[in-house]
Amino acid sequence: QHYFIQSNLSMVRIGQRVQVGDHCALVKYIGPVAGTDGEWVGVEWEEEGRGKHDGSHQEVRYFTTKPLHGSFVREQKLSSGTTLSEVLELRYNNVSGVGDEMSIYNRDNSSTSVELVGLSETDQRRAAMLTHLVMREEGIVAVGDEAYVREQCENTETLDMSLNLVFSAEELVKLVYLMPRLKGVQFKGNVLVERAVLGVREDGPHTSLERIYLASSGLSWSELCDLMAHFPNIQEVYISGSDLQITKTPDIILRHLTILDIQNSNITDWSVLSDISTLPKLQTLILSNNSITSIQISPNHLPHLESLSLDHNRISDWVSVAELRKLPALSTLRMRHNPLITGPALDMRLLLIAMLHRVKKLNGTPISDSERLQADIFYLKYFGGEFLKSGGCSEFQGLHPRFAGLVQEYGAPQGEAPRIASIKEQSVVVKFSDGAGREFEKKLLKSTPVKNVQLIVQRQFKVMPKKQKLYWVDSDEQKIYLDDPSRELSYFNILGDCKVFLEVQ
Repeated sequence: QHYFIQSNLSMVRIGQRVQVGDHCALVKYIGPVAGTDGEWVGVEWEEEGRGKHDGSHQEVRYFTTKPLHGSFVREQKLSSGTTLSEVLELRYNNVSGVGDEMSIYNRDNSSTSVELVGLSETDQRRAAMLTHLVMREEGIVAVGDEAYVREQCENTETLDMSLNLVFSAEELVKLVYLMPRLKGVQFKGNVLVERAVLGVREDGPHTSLERIYLASSGLSWSELCDLMAHFPNIQEVYISGSDLQITKTPDIILRHLTILDIQNSNITDWSVLSDISTLPKLQTLILSNNSITSIQISPNHLPHLESLSLDHNRISDWVSVAELRKLPALSTLRMRHNPLITGPALDMRLLLIAMLHRVKKLNGTPISDSERLQADIFYLKYFGGEFLKSGGCSEFQGLHPRFAGLVQEYGAPQGEAPRIASIKEQSVVVKFSDGAGREFEKKLLKSTPVKNVQLIVQRQFKVMPKKQKLYWVDSDEQKIYLDDPSRELSYFNILGDCKVFLEVQ
């Protein structure tokens, strides 16, 4: 069958995700290695330190990886993988019990009791199937027995196929079509080296699918659009970690899309987004971890965009911030770790609040009325020198259209430095938890370096700083790690009372 790796390596592809024993890697090279016999497969391990080199051997470079991530292995060491139908049968077909309760035997021979009331024997069997089916890291390369998968998964609504070995986009399409009620599929970590998909199938489009996760799949934008032609009602696409090379989107594709996650996609220029900015229903756009340096928004682009994430980019000018005012529906913004100013993160937050007065939530934290007032006053003083030098010229007013109104309300700035906040305003109460029931509270300055916080945690929980991973959870339930000991708490957006959790490494 086509999904098995052949002995002549004809089915192995450069870039394919493969399994060697219990470990996974990407194929980076296929061919001879000087001083040895036969063909080798050069791989880049996913686990740090598992390899022996960086892709070179005896001063000859065959491929490139990070240090100690590369190895050469023989093709017989590569797993041929398994099929979805085989895993389904192994995990869910071994059912025992009668009456109102039965047990499902798992792969590790543990069992789960399931209550079954008023169901026939056939219905009991189907009730054992999970509506939300999880098939993570099973070594699956293909569907296998299509009829069996169709029968067993007729009621499946969500499927997690993360970190398997599927390498064909057409196989992904086939898999989804076998589950007619499927609404969401998680497919991250499957590297698609065979990316072409056939045209619309004889049985028509799959109309139930609404969400698809394709992180690190390797698809380009045009290949994504070809894939999405099969799923006309798709609403959410998550495709981070691919070099997308965005091109024009056909009018009939992604017309119902509301959420698009293209973070970590090697985007350097905002202009490439012009081809997606006319998507009629797009409400959330995630662009974090790219290399965008400036923003230019054309009229009528992204008219319904409510939430924009720009964390970890390279935006360094206030003109780009001013451009965001052209987004009429924007109410939620993430813009941490951009080099707009060299001062504290709190200062940048206040300036963003003042310049983007329609934004209601910034960096995961709602903006209060008192904070907005503080931001307006800080903004007046921060840009007061420029205002006085410019005499309020049209160029200054174009960049700061609210400034004149704030001057009327609070009076003209005198060019003095922003006021120093009171100790109360500079402080936060932080509750620390080790996840095992132990907690303590500490009042800290927002300017406290993380390395000092680590020492406090060490004294209370007896965990050395090098073994600590500290984080807090923002209002969007995202973990914000305090991963730079030299940074202040305010840098990580700890601006109000919060809870910090400890993970031990």
